[in-house]
Amino acid sequence: MSIVPVAVAAIGALGFAPLQPLQDPPRWRADIRIVDMTVQRRPRGLEIRIRVTSDFDDDALNAVVEVLLPVGVGVLSLDPSCRPSPSPVRTAAARVTCELGDLRVRSVREVNLLTTLPAAGGDPNHSAAFVRSDTPDPNPSNNFAQRLVP
Repeated sequence: MSIVPVAVAAIGALGFAPLQPLQDPPRWRADIRIVDMTVQRRPRGLEIRIRVTSDFDDDALNAVVEVLLPVGVGVLSLDPSCRPSPSPVRTAAARVTCELGDLRVRSVREVNLLTTLPAAGGDPNHSAAFVRSDTPDPNPSNNFAQRLVP
């Protein structure tokens, strides 16, 4: 005779509900992505515009855009949510971090930067941006954009 059926019958007789298997907690998902990134040369400097959105089921919590600026440029103006920081990639490059906060589903945020112009000649320069959030992203392949400086 097995002891398990007796134990289950005894638990039921005492008025306890039978044990249920544990269920996984709900999965939060937000497809945060870069919608558009433009880099334009202007007389005052280099204008960089990055548009970010969040799709899928949930808000993207604590969204952050990291921008790697072209080699040798300096920051002239930033959105209020942004701050410059040294780049771990190269001492000649600058990095800008923009803390966007929570990004609601289907909302769009735009980040604008103005930098000095890169030096004429030399190797082609690129600007790159990466967006992330604390909410799991089912499609991280659209979190990155890179543009050649015109």
